[in-house]
Amino acid sequence: MKVVITRPAEKGKDFSKLLEKNGFETIILPTLELVFKKAQINLEKYSWIVFTSPRGVEGFFRNLDLEDAKKVLTKKIGAIGTETAKEFERTFGKSVDVIPKQYTAENLLEALKKQIQNGEKVLVPTTPSTRDVLKEGLNADLIFVYSSEEPANIPEKLTELEKLVISENIQDKKVILTFTSGLTAKNFFKHCSPEFLEILKEQYIVSIGPITKKNVDSFGFDSLMPEKNYTVEAMVPVIKDLNI
Repeated sequence: MKVVITRPAEKGKDFSKLLEKNGFETIILPTLELVFKKAQINLEKYSWIVFTSPRGVEGFFRNLDLEDAKKVLTKKIGAIGTETAKEFERTFGKSVDVIPKQYTAENLLEALKKQIQNGEKVLVPTTPSTRDVLKEGLNADLIFVYSSEEPANIPEKLTELEKLVISENIQDKKVILTFTSGLTAKNFFKHCSPEFLEILKEQYIVSIGPITKKNVDSFGFDSLMPEKNYTVEAMVPVIKDLNI
């Protein structure tokens, strides 16, 4: 069974390997490109640094010199989920202080509110496309350390994908589409013709979590998602259940 991966290319390859180990044929069709940005970072006034993606960790680290990297070890750290926490721990050799039970910005906000003391300032290294949940809920400062750009070849790739999906359907096979962020979904569906959108409604669609599902479903779908942990690893059992 074929699975379409819309993650940025580098992370898409990791997801592809995971799915191929489980017997799936993958098609990597990135609808995002990650571009790391230079930023001036003053860590002195912050007690907390909060990350909402592994790429936020990487982009943040790219902007630090050795002295600043050591300062990070004195800060309290929040992470939206296990993948982000692992990336931070690999990079800085330090465990994070807060991870919510469910991996959404809203749940991270509630977990942080229980830990952050009055007067403690929060820094969130992120992307301009981030939602304002932490900024508004914690009066946090955002610093943009990467951006998510739209690849120019999406329309061309979707034309190829439409032909493939039709070919699979002729053979009574369905295709599984996967989305790991709202922006991957928006960049994908806005380039689909009305005819292709109707064809896609007969396929399977799996979203990584509730925020992504909301974006996917706004295009007229009812996508599936993991029950608890909103990670690509948790998407695999959902996808395996469709392989019938």
